[in-house]
Amino acid sequence: MHLRNQIDSTADEEVSSPTELIVGIGADAKLPCTFRSSEEITSATSVTWSFQPEGSKFFYYSNGREYNGKNTQFNGRSTWDGDFYKKDASIKVGNMQPIDNGTYFCDVKNPPDIVTEPEQVEVRVLEIEKILGPGRAAPTPASTTTAMATATTASGNISLNGVSFWLLVLQFCCILASFQSYLF
Repeated sequence: MHLRNQIDSTADEEVSSPTELIVGIGADAKLPCTFRSSEEITSATSVTWSFQPEGSKFFYYSNGREYNGKNTQFNGRSTWDGDFYKKDASIKVGNMQPIDNGTYFCDVKNPPDIVTEPEQVEVRVLEIEKILGPGRAAPTPASTTTAMATATTASGNISLNGVSFWLLVLQFCCILASFQSYLF
């Protein structure tokens, strides 16, 4: 999987998220978004998530409360999964479907740090067989939440979340299993 990490920067605030996320059909997806701000986190700190191609704002979180957009395809499926005090504005979207393919935007405001460009995450929802390859055994959707990597610009390291790591291990094991006669 190819992944680039982008960071938009202003004098005092930065927002970042990976640019690509691959999710299995029916799985829950954590849409990551982190930020930096020199200002103290207050009840005025907020995040708005929007989606294209639909172009709608579908999730807003501020002052400990989450608000789901009405009449969006995500109604009842999106929940807060972040922690502003840890500079995390992530959300979780349940039961991902092919209609959810598209670009998601995370826009964090921490007044007076309000001039930032929203970060974007490109999400691809695929059948598990397409992620693992034809003829490969697939775990249940609950155990294949997302395949994602996050690059940090500060250290240059790439870290994998637990699910991605296990998807890679599963792929590796399936590949090894197909070469049994060569290994034993």
